[in-house]
Amino acid sequence: MEKRIRKTSFIVAVLIAATCVAGSAAYTVGRLSAQPSAVANVDIRRILDKIQQRGEMEIELTQMANRFELELKTRKEQIEVRARESDAITDPQERGSLRDGLALEQLELKEWATTKQMETDREQALRWEGLYRTIVSEAEKLAQSEGYQYVLVYDGTADFQRDRRNQQMSLTQQVVEQISRRRVLYAAKADDLTEKLILRMNNARATPTAAVAPIAKP
Repeated sequence: MEKRIRKTSFIVAVLIAATCVAGSAAYTVGRLSAQPSAVANVDIRRILDKIQQRGEMEIELTQMANRFELELKTRKEQIEVRARESDAITDPQERGSLRDGLALEQLELKEWATTKQMETDREQALRWEGLYRTIVSEAEKLAQSEGYQYVLVYDGTADFQRDRRNQQMSLTQQVVEQISRRRVLYAAKADDLTEKLILRMNNARATPTAAVAPIAKP
């Protein structure tokens, strides 16, 4: 009985060892047969500087801001004119009533301006998000056509920003913090898709039926 148990234990041990060897061999073969992924890179700053969609977006946002400033200026001037006219009113009660109304209008104008500024900021954020989504979409299509599995944003040579007005963080801290955010220190020029992506996106804007990535809803 004891011999049979020992024999069975020996067989189990041999099977376990064989399984481990087979698994190790399969893992090694899998590692050796795995193909490396093709990786491309882009300079996001050059893309934003050169794509037509960014220029169109900024023109529209500037026009929106100008309309807001013009309406705000016009409504302020109207209130100021009526305030000067109130000085000529001799009846104290009538003059006081008019000035109370003007004070209320000024408060309402201030609230309106704050709301419009928030709306403008929200619209700008949505436009930037939409622009980024378009870049991602076009980068995906370009990568697929070029045979790349990944497209990385090359940030190794980005300029450091220093703000002397920042009271919360010294210049040294600002630079060190920016260094800590860097992710790609080197990218081969041969795998740089920046100019191809810029050309692709600008050509898409020149096509009337070009599909643009939708702006995300808040």
